[in-house]
Amino acid sequence: MERKGVRFGWKNWLTVLLVGLAGQLAWVIENNQINLWVYSQTQNSNYITIMTTVSAVAATLTTFFMGVLSDRLGKRKIFIAGGYVLWGVSVGAFGLASFSNMEAMFGAASAALAVGIAMALLDTVMTFFGSTSNDACFNALVTDITVKENRGKVESFLSVLPLLANVVMLFAQMLCGADAEIDPDLSIAENAAQTGGGWQLFFLIFGIIVILVGIASFFLIDDSKLEPRKEGNYLANLVYGFRPSVVKKNGRLYLALLTFMAFNAAVDSFLPYYMVYFQNPVELGGLGYSGDNIFLFYLAFAIILVLSSAVAIVSGVFMERLGKRNLLFPAMGLGLLGSILLAAVPEPEPWFVILAATLLMSGYLVGTACLGAIIRDYTPKGEAGLFQGVRMIFAVMVPMIVGSNVSQLVFNLTSELYESSTTFEEIYAPNANMFCVAAAFMALASVPGTLFYRAERKGERDIPSEGKI
Repeated sequence: MERKGVRFGWKNWLTVLLVGLAGQLAWVIENNQINLWVYSQTQNSNYITIMTTVSAVAATLTTFFMGVLSDRLGKRKIFIAGGYVLWGVSVGAFGLASFSNMEAMFGAASAALAVGIAMALLDTVMTFFGSTSNDACFNALVTDITVKENRGKVESFLSVLPLLANVVMLFAQMLCGADAEIDPDLSIAENAAQTGGGWQLFFLIFGIIVILVGIASFFLIDDSKLEPRKEGNYLANLVYGFRPSVVKKNGRLYLALLTFMAFNAAVDSFLPYYMVYFQNPVELGGLGYSGDNIFLFYLAFAIILVLSSAVAIVSGVFMERLGKRNLLFPAMGLGLLGSILLAAVPEPEPWFVILAATLLMSGYLVGTACLGAIIRDYTPKGEAGLFQGVRMIFAVMVPMIVGSNVSQLVFNLTSELYESSTTFEEIYAPNANMFCVAAAFMALASVPGTLFYRAERKGERDIPSEGKI
């Protein structure tokens, strides 16, 4: 039970549920489903990496500017509600960038490249609206409406939403007949036509859902108590979080951000590619959960997501009692162990994949909840928007660029040539080596994590009491 004075309230919970879940549905599409879509249309994971990199830069720059702007205006609702409506429109447009559409406009030889370019542009537009409404303003709103006593509970709830969104997406994919099954004996055009079936309907449905939640947000969100922050120059506020004096004053916040950076680099070394890896044939370096084994793909992911979500929920119950920092290293240990197991065993049995992936995803969820709550705890009161750009650079842009590109380099170095019925081509396909990259970054995260833990144990006060939330 929440202590007197820190009651969160049903309207806040409903806002967090609807806005948070709809945002995660859109982000899951951006992080996973469009990767499956692009791979099914191009058979080249390089385009996934390009989209991941472009999206990371767009998300960070958007959050950097819009977070400060929302603080300066003292407004969250208009950015969240209006942004979600436009976000939904951009999601619905993804299905237009098919191989057949690009072939009709640019010819067969340039169609795959055109798909990659079109999706990178659409992804950038979608990311602008999503980062404005979700990363910059919804994240700042959550910091505004929570306090230290209930933040761990709310953060744990939020950490489960991405995997809940993944479960919804899996069933939606299955119902719409949208998949990325690749047959090495078929050409790119034949594979694109074979796998393109239900994607347009899929993107349209979830675009409409995000639009409806955006409309509902106009009535749910109350930001009337947020005071406009007019102090200082707008451009100066953009770099506020990088001033040496601010870094020194908020030492533990930046140690937590460094930990998050390495931790998320581990996550982003496999997250953009893992669904493709599960579905790709064994001869292309995947697990082969497609075709006759497609039910195994849905079953495995359902079990992994449900079990890891349960672990995250249980951890949220005990987070405030045991301490966020005390749960952080066990979470990182689970992620490290899961990565090592998935990387070490060639052609593992399905039960082994489910076990190892559950450990990895549990570590990801619990670690994200711990670090997210810690960062909110040490964000100075009334300055949430000022620090959203800093958080995005540390926790999103650098990890997404570094993690995905290191894994892509590994894929390119380990790709092989496969002869199809029409051509002899190199298919850049995700493989289990990405989990070696994840394990390395997870181990690296323990360095700043240890420094943060020691600072906490010593009781150092990097933030003045009047500045803490």
